[in-house]
Amino acid sequence: MTQYQRKNKDTDRALRELKQIKNLLILSLLKAGATSDEVNLATGMGAANIRAMFPVKRGRKKVRASSDQDGQTSVSAT
Repeated sequence: MTQYQRKNKDTDRALRELKQIKNLLILSLLKAGATSDEVNLATGMGAANIRAMFPVKRGRKKVRASSDQDGQTSVSAT
């Protein structure tokens, strides 16, 4: 392996890690409630690209009943 190939491989690895870190930060922002438009403003990636990379389920939340230790049934949204 030549020095150029080794340097190129290290650069590719570093670039891949930076992309992974960027994706984790975007995911964190989306989980915290930021919109894809807001993330687009910060990154310039395009809101449609962000929605495609990180699809979020929208719609009604499921409601499930659970019973506590006293035997009483409570309803919680998940």
